[in-house]
Amino acid sequence: MKKKQYDLNFKKMVVAKGEEIGNMTAVARQHELDPKMVLRWARELNRKDLDQLEGTSIKQAKFIPTAEDYAQLQKENEKLKKLYAEQALERDILKDLLKKTNPHLRIK
Repeated sequence: MKKKQYDLNFKKMVVAKGEEIGNMTAVARQHELDPKMVLRWARELNRKDLDQLEGTSIKQAKFIPTAEDYAQLQKENEKLKKLYAEQALERDILKDLLKKTNPHLRIK
């Protein structure tokens, strides 16, 4: 099923009519729309950044990573690698210790 896209003028008209009547659900039913969608439109239109409204929803700012972001991720990656290596070593030591104290237990 294809999603139907409504233009900004239609959204404003429906929300204005709903605010005038005081019942968004009734207006949504008149136009054969989902009431939740009309309420979402009203929330979006009440925001200050109306110029960012698109036909379907609010545009998201695109995240562009910088060199600092990459450096921070590399540091975090190295830290996690060290932590993993320490835990693996600790696990191996505990396995060896368990084998020595309880030879009848075979841990693979």
